[in-house]
Amino acid sequence: MGKKVHKKIDRHNESITLADIEQMIDEIQSKNPDREVFFDGDEFAICSRKKEG
Repeated sequence: MGKKVHKKIDRHNESITLADIEQMIDEIQSKNPDREVFFDGDEFAICSRKKEG
């Protein structure tokens, strides 16, 4: 699959909001335009994989 973990999120840190996670995703996406960036709920982390096509 080629998944890369960029940032682990502490699931017990109640100060992190959805807006914070969206901002982190946007920043990582802008630095990695060749990758699809997403939130992985199983790992509680922001991850990416190479874009297909």
